[in-house]
Amino acid sequence: MTARLAGWIVGALAVALVLATFVPYGGGALLVFAVPGAIVASILTRRRPAGHENRDAAERLLVAAGAVTGERTSSDGEQVDWGAALRAELATITVPRERRRFAVGAAVALLGRPQSRRSSLVAAAVAVAFGAGLLAVSRAGLGDDGLGLVTLLLPPVVLYTIAYLCARSTRSLRFGLETGIVAALTILVAMAIVYGVEAAHWYQVAPDVSVLDGDYVDYDSTRAAVLDAAHPIILLVHLVFWSPWPFLGAWAGRQRRGSPPADA
Repeated sequence: MTARLAGWIVGALAVALVLATFVPYGGGALLVFAVPGAIVASILTRRRPAGHENRDAAERLLVAAGAVTGERTSSDGEQVDWGAALRAELATITVPRERRRFAVGAAVALLGRPQSRRSSLVAAAVAVAFGAGLLAVSRAGLGDDGLGLVTLLLPPVVLYTIAYLCARSTRSLRFGLETGIVAALTILVAMAIVYGVEAAHWYQVAPDVSVLDGDYVDYDSTRAAVLDAAHPIILLVHLVFWSPWPFLGAWAGRQRRGSPPADA
């Protein structure tokens, strides 16, 4: 994470906290959307380095594909920046149509097939561990804040860490992103299942307590309690709040060069 992006995030959270004191009912929404808003603002206000204005669509496509895939291991075990090599080859082509055709073919070759099996295995393991932990927290007692605070704040840390480690270990931004995004979706599914199960459980134990925030509620049935806890809007808010962290983790991991990378 760059210092500039960190400054945007800290500033957005500070503004959201101040505004939350004046808007009590909308303060939670301000905090939820502060980080995504800061990231979007940072991207929109970023200055392009000198010389980038002259790049055409073909070169930009290769630059993006090279950034996502990172360096690759050649047959003799050396790390090769295929993106740079392909951009050098592209520079020898002057006809715009041929440049675009070459760039599309090169980008497809660079990206290759997604590493869905490895990403899915890691994401499934993380989701099962998170769901089991969330269930244990619920059965130990909801406390004053229910499960909502745990499910809102803990997954970003998990997603950032997973994406960071995957990107750093392989020096592949793509693998970090794939794993982080799949992990976010599997954690969301695990959370929805636990919310539904625990809403039904706590309705039998304490029917006037919300599994989300521990507040007193008035449910007329188990179904109402489950639908309230696992409501699509609740799930969407969580997903929006989580969404920047796999990208940030993968980007930070891709920037680290400390350990020898494996073939991505």
